Amino acid sequence: MATSRLPPLDLVVHNSVFLVAHFHNVLIPGLLSGMIAGYQYWFPKAFGFRLSEGWGKVSFGCWVVGFYLAFMPLYVLGLGDMARRTQSILDADFQPWLTVAVVGAFILLAALVTLFVQLFVSVRDREQNRVPVGDPWDARGLEWSIPAPPPEYNFATIPTVDRLDAFYWFKARGEAYKPAATYTDIVVPKNSWVGPIVGGAGAVCAFGLVWHIGWMSLLGFAAAWLAVIARSFVRDTHRTIPAAEVKAREASWLALAARTRPIPRRLEESPANLGLAEPFPAEVAA
Repeated sequence: MATSRLPPLDLVVHNSVFLVAHFHNVLIPGLLSGMIAGYQYWFPKAFGFRLSEGWGKVSFGCWVVGFYLAFMPLYVLGLGDMARRTQSILDADFQPWLTVAVVGAFILLAALVTLFVQLFVSVRDREQNRVPVGDPWDARGLEWSIPAPPPEYNFATIPTVDRLDAFYWFKARGEAYKPAATYTDIVVPKNSWVGPIVGGAGAVCAFGLVWHIGWMSLLGFAAAWLAVIARSFVRDTHRTIPAAEVKAREASWLALAARTRPIPRRLEESPANLGLAEPFPAEVAA
């Protein structure tokens, strides 16, 4: 007697919305969430003021809730044999799950909108959220051991690193926010438009390649290379910041750090946070 065999599960869900759910389950929690976290974390270092904590929490809540409502129903629908790119969305059996997914999609839209609202509010209220000392999160990496935003030369003197999490140990041993014995001239590159031009021209070239627009691809490619070639003829590409200027800027910042009250973690979100973390316990010294 002949027996029937069901197709493997991967063949059943391969062209279904199960695949859509799986793809976004990797993309949003694995990639997008990390990008947003990095944006929130390093923003004050780059621009000198913190992002709005309240709007950040609203956005976070919308991302989490919206993600589960938008994509988890698609797993069920995929296992129920709802194909991608289909008109079966009108099937009555699919409607309850699709309704939940649509609600989740609108919540995800709200999550994106609140990110822009957060940025607007943060720029508007930047004077209340400045962290000039540079360490608003009680961090460990060396990038937090300099002012925020950082000077163009980054470090006034090159730090000596003898272990992992160097800034953590500098603070633990009381060596953070100390003037250097000597300062030297620092040579930095002069500003140039070559980077933005090459980036913009590369985007134009890539757009033309994707959409098979030959003249646009050639135009972007030529513009990028012309900028690089023109730059190669420039000889005066660096300038020197005198040691006296470096010392004066460093002294001004260290004086600010000396008169700033250290902030414990519970006050990180308050205007009292000027970027100076409360010292670590003595148990980590040595």
